[in-house]
Amino acid sequence: MGVFHIRKLSVLVALCLAVVIVYGLGGVPALAATSSTGLDGDSVLAKMAGQFNVAKNLTGTVTFSVHEGEIGLQLLTGDLMVKNREHLRLDYLEPGATNPSTIITDGDMVAQYLQGATRPRIIHDPIHLGFPLITDLVLASLERLSLGGQGYLSGEEEYLDRLVYTVELKPAETRPDLWENTVFWIDSVSWLPLRVTGLGTPFASVEFKATSIDANANGQITGMVAEVVEMGPEEARMVMKLVRFNDNIWFPKEVCVQGSRLAMAQQFSDLQFNVSLPDELFYVEEFEILRTAFAKGAAFLASRNYSSAIKEFQKIVAIDPYNVAAHSNLGYAYIESGDEAGAIAEFEQVIMLAPEEPLGYNNLAYIYVDNGIYLQKALEMAQKAVELSPGNGAFRDTLGWAYYKLGEYGDAILEFTKALDLMGDEERPWDRAVVHYHLGMAYSAEFRLVKAKEHFVKALELDPSLAQAKDELRHLEKQGLSSP
Repeated sequence: MGVFHIRKLSVLVALCLAVVIVYGLGGVPALAATSSTGLDGDSVLAKMAGQFNVAKNLTGTVTFSVHEGEIGLQLLTGDLMVKNREHLRLDYLEPGATNPSTIITDGDMVAQYLQGATRPRIIHDPIHLGFPLITDLVLASLERLSLGGQGYLSGEEEYLDRLVYTVELKPAETRPDLWENTVFWIDSVSWLPLRVTGLGTPFASVEFKATSIDANANGQITGMVAEVVEMGPEEARMVMKLVRFNDNIWFPKEVCVQGSRLAMAQQFSDLQFNVSLPDELFYVEEFEILRTAFAKGAAFLASRNYSSAIKEFQKIVAIDPYNVAAHSNLGYAYIESGDEAGAIAEFEQVIMLAPEEPLGYNNLAYIYVDNGIYLQKALEMAQKAVELSPGNGAFRDTLGWAYYKLGEYGDAILEFTKALDLMGDEERPWDRAVVHYHLGMAYSAEFRLVKAKEHFVKALELDPSLAQAKDELRHLEKQGLSSP
């Protein structure tokens, strides 16, 4: 019996990262204050929210270009349809093709129908297609930020030669580390955010700022060039040319994303807003099959019905052979049902598909260790998994088990102890039971039999069906250590 870390990997959709971070701030509560102008933070945010009547349904033409290093992709032009912000369809013509190809996403999964195909290819990273998808409308992010919260009006400043009000937001109590320094700089005439500072995560900071504006004779802003800069391990910059359409609808005419290795650009034209789009244009049968199969497979794994889990995850990889999470869970179900060859094949597939993810290394190492084969290779793979995810208790357990099989019992005890500390009480009891069993085995190998017995007993309290722990406890009893 092995301890495996099971995780559903989110399907990657090529949303612009900085916009997603901003979008995630919706509904942040804050304090209200009144200034000498008679305005307070609440009223300024409310005026800002009133500027956005974001279109949920639109059509238009979009042209893409991509440069990755020195390699450039020639322009691709497609017909774009967006419904309810998240559902997107793009019909485009590949160079030299006579029939269009289609991409459909629901904001979670992406399907590509190549010309003439009736079944889609499920895409986990749309950058591999040669161009990104923008499935979020840029200023919907700022609209969400302004709703549901209050603001503290902290002062007046000048920005781009315009008077702006600065409004501070109070961080959400659940994540004070994320938004504690967020400040809006809101234009006093158009009530548009010209700058937002203090956005970000513990790993990167984000800033939105207008760099130039167009205004009419009344001083109302009609267009702006703005950029979103993510400053983290690898800086990314998104530049947007935003235009006010009718009824206060704002939308980018151009968006450019510049990263350390990749530059992407989109130009939008022939835009029409608030159009009627039937659901059938965005329906992908495979999305429903994949979601249902994954939910059922995960439920079967949780109930330890491994044969049924295998059937569900086999459905997934038949439709979506690049689904890392499905291959990993299928491998887990195979090993628990006794099909070690099938499990090895699945975890090798996981490593090939996701070489920077620790899951495949950990699970393949565990199979090798548990069977006493390729032990040095297994140790290296387990060390790789822990290096990639040092806070994962299951990976620490695998590393400890490799040390145990190699006779390095002190290192094994250290890793098993770390594993239990990291796993905590929230882990599934039978997973923690196996770690206690392993720790008991390591103590027993060092002839620390009282400690060994303590962990065998704990293992059986967590999982009374753990036969190995029962056998070891009986063995200790024969040596004169009676049961409690």
